[in-house]
Amino acid sequence: MAAALAVLDESGIERLAMRQVAQKLGVGVASIYGHVSSREALLDLVFDELVGQVPLPEPDPIRWRGQVLEMLAGLRQVLSSHRDAALAGMGRIPTSPNTLRAMEVLGALLRSGGISDRAIALGFDQLALYVCAYAFEESMFTNAGMTLDEIAQYHQQTDAFFSALPAREFPVIASLSDEITGADGEERFIFGLEVLLSGLVAVSARS
Repeated sequence: MAAALAVLDESGIERLAMRQVAQKLGVGVASIYGHVSSREALLDLVFDELVGQVPLPEPDPIRWRGQVLEMLAGLRQVLSSHRDAALAGMGRIPTSPNTLRAMEVLGALLRSGGISDRAIALGFDQLALYVCAYAFEESMFTNAGMTLDEIAQYHQQTDAFFSALPAREFPVIASLSDEITGADGEERFIFGLEVLLSGLVAVSARS
């Protein structure tokens, strides 16, 4: 798994293959197939390894909401720290040990908050997709080879663009320009999670 993550960080998910992992380890590719049956199985194991790095809380009904935010923020941080790692989690049903444990804890947290079984069952997909998509978007700039200064400059330019929009032509956007450009990535991420959790609470109450 360490070799696979090294290949992922260096070359991205498209080049994460059995042969590259074997080269990283200095062994024949046949020896890799002795442990992993296919590239898809390798991706499952890589994602499972990353999920296993996320701290899992003991569910507390009093602070379940904060625990969900902390757990999913931890997942985002782990995925964002490895190139393309978030893509390895998209479209995958959790069947490996660490992903199942994380799913179990997340379900217990939501249940301790009074969320209905149906909202929990369907909410798993929405929460996982949101975190993976957010983590992938965060990595797009660095994957494109942009430096931190270049990324900051890009955001400054877009902030200036929205602030300069003519109010006569775009009255709503112009009136919201400070709000649109004011929040950083962390605030935006937590806002999205809060929206999803509030939606689960509302759907659960309605049912």
